[in-house]
Amino acid sequence: MKWTQAAAVTALLLCVASCATYTDWVGEMEREIAARDLPAALRVLREHAGESARDAVLYDLNRAMLLRMADDYAQSNAAFEQAKDAIDRLDAVSVREQAGALAVNDTMRSYTGAPYERVLLHVYAALNYLALDRPDDARVEILQLDVLLGQEEARAGEAFARYLSGMIFETLRQYDDAMIAYRQAYAAYRRDGGAVPAPLGRDLVRTAARVGGMADELRRYRAEFGLTEETPGPRDGEGEIVFLLHSGLAPVMRDTLVGAPTRDGRLVTVSMPYYENRVPRVTGARVGAGATVATAALGEDVAAVAVETLERAKPLILARSVARAALKLEASEQADRKDDALGMMVNLAGVISERADTRSWSTLPNRIYLARLPLAAGHHELHVELTGAYAGPVAARTYAVDLAPGEKRFISLHWVSAGDLEPIPYRIERRRLQ
Repeated sequence: MKWTQAAAVTALLLCVASCATYTDWVGEMEREIAARDLPAALRVLREHAGESARDAVLYDLNRAMLLRMADDYAQSNAAFEQAKDAIDRLDAVSVREQAGALAVNDTMRSYTGAPYERVLLHVYAALNYLALDRPDDARVEILQLDVLLGQEEARAGEAFARYLSGMIFETLRQYDDAMIAYRQAYAAYRRDGGAVPAPLGRDLVRTAARVGGMADELRRYRAEFGLTEETPGPRDGEGEIVFLLHSGLAPVMRDTLVGAPTRDGRLVTVSMPYYENRVPRVTGARVGAGATVATAALGEDVAAVAVETLERAKPLILARSVARAALKLEASEQADRKDDALGMMVNLAGVISERADTRSWSTLPNRIYLARLPLAAGHHELHVELTGAYAGPVAARTYAVDLAPGEKRFISLHWVSAGDLEPIPYRIERRRLQ
């Protein structure tokens, strides 16, 4: 065996075996989030930020979300903008990265975000602008989002994004555009097989009545959602609270080995990703001010969208993995014909380097709930009661709010507990959700 060949294979083995991956340390960051120690979570993130340039987008996305959790909306959006710029640059993937991914594994590619993650990037950037009382900038964000949602692969996660778009247009009193967005949200919820949130039904009726000229559509919405002739929602001169609960953390991506045939019929072993869900302990909220109370509805099941996105991508991931495994097998056989020891080392390198890409935007919530509460203009004490699937009230929060006439105030609460970090087997998760 030539020493140069042996050295190259040994270097590959050492590199693959010693390189820390994104998922090796992310659990430490999540534990700090659950302990509500956001400075410590940011510190963990910073400590690992430079370990791989290929994870730069993930660093920006997680930093943006942690800053948002800490109510630093301006810096959060600065991080989101960095992520956007990096994604734009990386969309033209280098030939060297493509070759590395084909020769070694998919983690050799720079991470640019799953389609649903790109959608949620714009959603959270828009929410940040709303928290900063910059609705015009939020509108710019959703116009960018509209371009993204025009791509077929971005359709997962569309429903809540369209719903938020409608709320932003309504905030700006652009009611025709709001009606279009609410219709799109309604269609997306129906297409995805989920229930249409009750607040959206009321928004469709109210906005259709305001826009006018759609009597048949208005009657259909009233019948479907069981609403009377009285237009629901804030009346002229009233304000409105839009409360958003971001509960738990996104599911964890793992990998498993599976057997698959190559084109010439040989069986190879490849690594494939899959999700383990983490059902949040907080599964709803009641929001009230005085005698006015609203129950939060599920706006987005982020975990379900993540799983759906991965399932759509799996055929391509498998095809790429099988092609890579076939190349590694061929290289091993060629090396073995020259030298038994070299062949063994090449085969070992191929086995060790086979690794699925299990990176994902870890700090996304598991679910997003929303409640819309119309209130008279003036000062209000807003009481929020967080609820669980079994135990009833879990925690409570109070917000002092001053509403101007016609104002729409967006309030977000991110809630993560230690119990939210534990993956739950599917059969248990299903029973809990019933």
